[in-house]
Amino acid sequence: MMRVFAQRPAWPAPVAAAAALALYAVTLAPGLTWAHTGADGGDFLAAALTRGVPHPPGYPTYQLLLRTATALLPAAPDRAGNWLSAICAAGAVAVLADLARRMLARAWPAVPASRTGLYALTAALAWGASPALWGQAVITEVYTLNALAVMLILWLAWRWRDAIEGGGAGWGWLAAAGLTLGLGLGNHLSLAIVGLALVDWVWEYQRQATAVLRWQWLAAASAVALGLCVYAYLPAAAAGDPPVNWGDPRTLGRFWWVVSGRAYAGLVMGIPWTALPARLSAWAGEALRQVGGGPWGTLAALAGLWWLDRRQHAWWRTTLFLAVVYSLYAIGYRTDDSFVYLIPVWGMAALWLAAGLAWGVESAASRLALQRWRALPTLLAVAALIVLPGISLARFWRENDLSRDHEATDFVASALAQAEPGGVILSSTDRPAFALWYAVYGLGRRPDLVPINVNLYYHFAWYRATLANRHPDLFAPTGEAPPALETLLPALAAQRPLYRAEAVEIALPAFSEEPAGVLVRLRAP
Repeated sequence: MMRVFAQRPAWPAPVAAAAALALYAVTLAPGLTWAHTGADGGDFLAAALTRGVPHPPGYPTYQLLLRTATALLPAAPDRAGNWLSAICAAGAVAVLADLARRMLARAWPAVPASRTGLYALTAALAWGASPALWGQAVITEVYTLNALAVMLILWLAWRWRDAIEGGGAGWGWLAAAGLTLGLGLGNHLSLAIVGLALVDWVWEYQRQATAVLRWQWLAAASAVALGLCVYAYLPAAAAGDPPVNWGDPRTLGRFWWVVSGRAYAGLVMGIPWTALPARLSAWAGEALRQVGGGPWGTLAALAGLWWLDRRQHAWWRTTLFLAVVYSLYAIGYRTDDSFVYLIPVWGMAALWLAAGLAWGVESAASRLALQRWRALPTLLAVAALIVLPGISLARFWRENDLSRDHEATDFVASALAQAEPGGVILSSTDRPAFALWYAVYGLGRRPDLVPINVNLYYHFAWYRATLANRHPDLFAPTGEAPPALETLLPALAAQRPLYRAEAVEIALPAFSEEPAGVLVRLRAP
């Protein structure tokens, strides 16, 4: 069996993909979910189903893929979104497996491919079963697609370097990396960090083939620009006046407001200095559980990082740069869910883990000169393959198994069943607001209902205009001064049944309240 694997050295990638996808399939959320900070899934799905624009920066690449997924599974769009995340995560795990295999084959050419494949597979599955990546793989969110883009760019950069050192031009690999970067920026802007690492990687090797590389910079930059053209989707979508139309990016100013994420600019490095120790402590805690399920995996990864510095310094610098900058970005980002920005960090640690395992086992075998125990290195590699991902599965299964999670779908079903015809439902936060958008706008269930996010109404003219276009009988026509909420809500209560889905973050008029299932009925005095 090992001889077969040695003859087909690329086997770790498909094996890793199949194993990861099987794990995610078993633990996949059955529908819309709020778990793992996944409330944005309702917004993404509502925008995809209505050809609209989700929250900044608009995520056009993800929206196009999500629209494709929901078209393939029209009976359950929310489950299609969860499957998209699972497939992207499995793809990222597969790419890391092949990247780790290539890294180890370059470092230890005398080691059988079957054994380096085991180290690579162990690292890939350890990342695939890490709580951060696993948790995002079973919900509708953008972060597994971002993880796939990170790994694919690194894999393409590695193939480009191999081509250059082999005497070839390699421009196709570099152009593909640039195109992936451009398209990936259409999913998440943090991928710019990988763009900086790619520039450094190319710069490092241009000394070896200056004449070849002079024009490749232009080719790569052109490919990035081509990928960024995906943002043309946003004004095209907004032109249809969809019910989910963040920023209405049909003018240059509003387009820039959306794609730059200006609404969230204050969150970047926005934590106060007093919160920094707690953030650093949380980062350290995550580092001790994300790689191989515990500190043992972290120690092996640190050993691999040390080895890479000695033997593959350029790769060491690239992966360490990504880990450090992504960590700084996540630590400084002022939200409770910034831990998801660390997923690429744990991907880099998984690559270090592969190097640490290979260095530890192969060095021990070489120094001990195990002539009578030639199979021992392979047995140790198999043991690591079983133990490290297995620990993560045992520790984090309950945390990440969403196969019985129905909280969000139960809320939607109850709210739609309990609201009277023509009801207006107020909310302030993402969970109920986006879930209702998905049901009312995306699925077209209870189109008589009017979900209103009071925070968006209070702060953004584009949201008030969207409501006016969709409900001209209730809201001031576009161009007219909108009424203040203190005036609007009593008027709405006089025309329609008025509810709140939660304790809204504004001072409501003196309404009387009475329970209405998951909602609260508001009655004018």
